[in-house]
Amino acid sequence: MNRRYFTLVIGVILITYFSLTFSIPLAENKSLAFSVPIARKENIDLDYRLPDDIRPDHYNIILRPYLLESDKTKRFTFDGEVFINVTVVKTTNKIVLHSKKLEFSKREYCEDVGMRTCYDLNPAEPDNKTDIVTYNLERPLQVDAVYTLHFIYNGSMDNDMHGFYRSSYIDSKNETKWLGTTQFQTNHARRAFPSFDEPKFKATFKVTITRHRSMKSVSNTNLVKTVTEGDQYYTDEYEVTPKMSCYLLAFIVSEFNERSNGNFGVLARPEYYMQTEYSFDVGQEILNVLDEYFKLPFYTTGINKMQMAAIPDFSAGAMENWGLLTYRERLLLYTEEATTLHVKQQIAAVVAHEQAHQWFGNLVTCSWWSYAWLNEGFARYFQYFATDKVEEEFELDKQFVTEQIQTVMVKDSMNDTNPMSDENTNTPSDLNRMFNSISYNKGAAFIRSVKHIMGEKKFQKSLQDYLKKYKYENTVPKDLFEIWKTHMENETLAIADNFFSDFTTQVGYPVVTFNMTSPNQLEISQERFLLKDNDGSDPKLRYVVPITFTTDSEKDFNNTQPKFFIEPSQVNKIVRFPNNVSWIMANIQVTGYYRVNYDEKTWHKIHHALFEENWSDIPDVNRAQVVDDLFNLARSGTISYDLALDVLEYLETETDYLPWFAALNGYSFLAVRLGTDTSNFASYFRHLSDRAYRKLGIEQQQDDTTLDVYNREQILNWSCKYGNKECIEKIKTYFDKDLTSNPVPINIRAIVYCVAMREANENDFDKLFKKYQLETVATEKTLILNSLGCVKDKSLVTKYFDIIISDEIRRQDKSSALASLYNENNENVEVVFDLIDAKLDQFVDAMGDYSAAANSISGVASRFTEKSQEQKLRDFNTQHKTEFGDAASTLDTAEKIVAENLEWAENKLSTFKSYLENRAKSSSTRNAVNTVIVYLIAVLTVATLIKM
Repeated sequence: MNRRYFTLVIGVILITYFSLTFSIPLAENKSLAFSVPIARKENIDLDYRLPDDIRPDHYNIILRPYLLESDKTKRFTFDGEVFINVTVVKTTNKIVLHSKKLEFSKREYCEDVGMRTCYDLNPAEPDNKTDIVTYNLERPLQVDAVYTLHFIYNGSMDNDMHGFYRSSYIDSKNETKWLGTTQFQTNHARRAFPSFDEPKFKATFKVTITRHRSMKSVSNTNLVKTVTEGDQYYTDEYEVTPKMSCYLLAFIVSEFNERSNGNFGVLARPEYYMQTEYSFDVGQEILNVLDEYFKLPFYTTGINKMQMAAIPDFSAGAMENWGLLTYRERLLLYTEEATTLHVKQQIAAVVAHEQAHQWFGNLVTCSWWSYAWLNEGFARYFQYFATDKVEEEFELDKQFVTEQIQTVMVKDSMNDTNPMSDENTNTPSDLNRMFNSISYNKGAAFIRSVKHIMGEKKFQKSLQDYLKKYKYENTVPKDLFEIWKTHMENETLAIADNFFSDFTTQVGYPVVTFNMTSPNQLEISQERFLLKDNDGSDPKLRYVVPITFTTDSEKDFNNTQPKFFIEPSQVNKIVRFPNNVSWIMANIQVTGYYRVNYDEKTWHKIHHALFEENWSDIPDVNRAQVVDDLFNLARSGTISYDLALDVLEYLETETDYLPWFAALNGYSFLAVRLGTDTSNFASYFRHLSDRAYRKLGIEQQQDDTTLDVYNREQILNWSCKYGNKECIEKIKTYFDKDLTSNPVPINIRAIVYCVAMREANENDFDKLFKKYQLETVATEKTLILNSLGCVKDKSLVTKYFDIIISDEIRRQDKSSALASLYNENNENVEVVFDLIDAKLDQFVDAMGDYSAAANSISGVASRFTEKSQEQKLRDFNTQHKTEFGDAASTLDTAEKIVAENLEWAENKLSTFKSYLENRAKSSSTRNAVNTVIVYLIAVLTVATLIKM
């Protein structure tokens, strides 16, 4: 055999090998785009709103909490007295305000501030739904007259994390320490003092608190003086606040220690003092960024100090009380040894969010919760913008796309979405609904889109003007829009009102299709994007859409100024290019709030471009956009799954965080639908992620970027979960060591604990749970709590469920702990539901109420994949629905979600399964061919050597 012949044979073999291995034909698009509807809103119920007849001007609040065992029968109650100065706006013979769970010993109103002429108010009880109490008067109150309302009362300090409530912790001496703290947003100030508990009723506040000498108090403003009350008590009097909404008032009575420089401080239980340094430092840096950006320094707005407090029991993630910001401990406390980089980012970002509220929400406040996005959208936007200025390595400008825009788009393409500005907001459930991802994520995405339309400098100046004009006042969206319009160019001004209206008063968003009708002509069209057909939504909605794109010859991914806008009245927009175009990429940096679809040929070309070196210079943000759009376009039926999955094969070359983040979100939906039938998917995923897995390795590298660290975490998690034996074996070795003397590297700790729990016996479980019990770092406790939910052994699932509904786990952490138990392993879903059913009364008590229990049940049911499971839910609802009261609607919704998921699976899951099966067969063929090739090469090599 001569060398030329040998080379030829080897060449043929290799060509055959590579053609079998890498030939990925793109499937024909067999699906048509479709659109869908929206549920009708309930009628507006004005009874939940106070009349405008009386305006509060000032509250003087005097409180004495009872937190000690020596307080005996009064323990966990408080005494209160309040003087409310009011001005009459309209003649009225009623005084109408809010009160809840307060018992009064004195109720009167006085005709002047000096209280020289006072009249008793007739006893009246608040409505048990609206919390409104109406006092009918014998003589009318006169317009412009000033009156003082005076109440003496007592209330209970409950443990439900609302109003003026109690919290506790175990100190270093193993003693239980109690504290009193507040959470008033949205409608809980009325539980601490009778009040006009709506954001539009702004007033000033003076707080006076009597506390035991072993404790300290803090409030929104600085302490004026402390007066001794006998041997054991002190009374603290605080400065008057600026004019503000009553939900922003706050006070804490505790034994906390404070890290402070005089006007900026962080408070926490004494044992956690050393964990306050990072938030203390980063908090001041972020505050400086915001001061400079708004040109309205915080300390000049009427409160000349800022304190941030870590609360052991806290229902929200954090709260922006003016000058006294409160947080869950895990969102404020940090140690380098026991806090992951991701959680460090979260701490900085949440600090930025609450600090941004000091301007957007506190200084300028939405007039009603219908416009919560005016508060929350800006806070979420600056949560990323301000943190990015201080902690640049987090690259939060990029993460905004995957964490905020892509996550909210799923909700906003369903029939239960709501508009950003929702006039139908009155009941407590309405209020809760407005604090969802539409107000936060979509609000921030909308604001970011406006920034890119206007340009950064004009956008910044517009916000400075807005804050200056409306400080200490309430606003509606139109007030903001009018300011924005004064900073816009004429061509943008023409569409501004419609653009603002389309994305704030309408629900949803569009999918914009870019159709290359010829190599140099582009046709652009839009329709509303919906994930499900015929679900009651309105498919006819259209939007003013800012269009950006670049081509293969330009590759300009930096210019985010819109080239033009397409309007609802336009059927198609035609764009002609001077030269032929191979591919285009639209919605640069995802600055517009819309999805992008292409004609099938262009998808082919994007597919091939992504296989080129450096992904043809398409940046990671837009690659993540391509991934997310593909998954959702296929899920909706706009394109076929064959097409989407074929393009997504490019992921075998992908090693960056953002595209993989988007991909894992997309695969999560599909993996859940597979139930326990995941063997082909596991093989598919292992192949697709192999390059990323090999590049990232197990442990952190010296040249890792922050996003590399995050990517390693998610790739390792999925690789181990879906059967990468090397991953599992290497990760398990960390857990087998003594966790105290050999701590697991912090940024893979969650994966190590989770993998160990999947394989755990009872001793392994007890080992990790014991670590949870002894842990003194809040972020590590949270990490362990969620990792324990990775157990698969049925007896351990039951054991952990029993722990969750016991007092071992704080109520604020129960829902996330439970979610980890059914989210981490599909096999656990039905087991958890059965446990809830069997121990329902205990479960409801543990969660706090039927509403919280219903939300958790809905979460479990959302992962049902079998008809038998659907029937279980129906049987459960039939038996228990009456017990759930108003929360029964959540159970009804859960039934609907399960039915929709099963319908989707029936119509579309088979396509995904077939794709996986064909790929598995192809893989088997490749393996067989590989074996033959290796054998042939060996034979030919030997033959050649013999000839030589």
